[in-house]
Amino acid sequence: MDIDKEGISVSSLENQNISVIHISPSHHFPTGIVMPISRRYELLGWAARKPDRYIIEDDYDSELRLSGKPVPTLQSIDVSGHIIYINTFTKTLSSTVRISYMILPETLAEKYYETLSFYSCTVSNFEQYALAKFMANGSFEKHINRLRNYYQTKRDSILSTFKNSPLDKYITITEEESGVHFLMHINTPKTEEQLLLAARSKGIKLAPLSAYYNGFTDSSVLNTYVMNYSSINLNNLDQIAESLYQIVK
Repeated sequence: MDIDKEGISVSSLENQNISVIHISPSHHFPTGIVMPISRRYELLGWAARKPDRYIIEDDYDSELRLSGKPVPTLQSIDVSGHIIYINTFTKTLSSTVRISYMILPETLAEKYYETLSFYSCTVSNFEQYALAKFMANGSFEKHINRLRNYYQTKRDSILSTFKNSPLDKYITITEEESGVHFLMHINTPKTEEQLLLAARSKGIKLAPLSAYYNGFTDSSVLNTYVMNYSSINLNNLDQIAESLYQIVK
C-alpha cells in the first residue's frame, strides 16, 4: 500500500479492492509519520462510503507524543461506526503486563458477543483490578507525564550530542516528535551495505529503513536508519557519536 508524507494514500485505497486497513496514525512505524487531521478525515470518508469498510486504528504508543499538540484519534471523531480501536500498555507500563484493549463500533460489538463471547481473558483479575485502580486515582496520568518528560529529556540529549559533534554535518534527523525512535539519514557516498558492516565492526547495530519495505524499490530511503533510543545509556552518547562519525566520514 502506498504512503506519502502524511501516511496511507487514500487514492491508492480507492484504486484497490480493500475493505479493511490496519494503521497507526498517531505514530507510524517505522517511518515515524504522524498523520494530520485532514488525512484522518479523508480516511473516515473512504471508510464511510461502503458499509463493509473498516479501519483498525492501532494506537500502540500514542501517549508518547513529545512535541506539539496531540491529534484526535480516528475513533474519537468517527460518527459512522467504522473504526476498530486497539491499544496496549506495553509501551507505557511494561511488556510483561500483557494487557491490551479494543473498542468496537456498536454493530461489531453485537456480532462479537454473539460469536466470540466464549473466549476468556488470559490476564488475571488481580492485574486488571490493580491497573483499573491505578488509572482511577490518577496515578496512570501522572506516570505518563513522567514518562514523556523522561523520553523527551533523553531524546533532546541525543540530538544535542549529535548536533554538537562532527557527525552533525553528515546526518539529517526527522520524525523525532513522537515515540521512542527517529529517522536518521546519513549523507555519504558509501553504500548502505558498507555502513552496516562498518557499524557492526564497532558494535553498533543499525536498522535500515529499507529493510521494512515489501518489494523495496524506493532508493530515496537508502542510508536512512530507524534509531530507537529507549535503551540507550546517556553516559555513552559521546562515544556513540564519535563511533558513528568514524563510520560515515
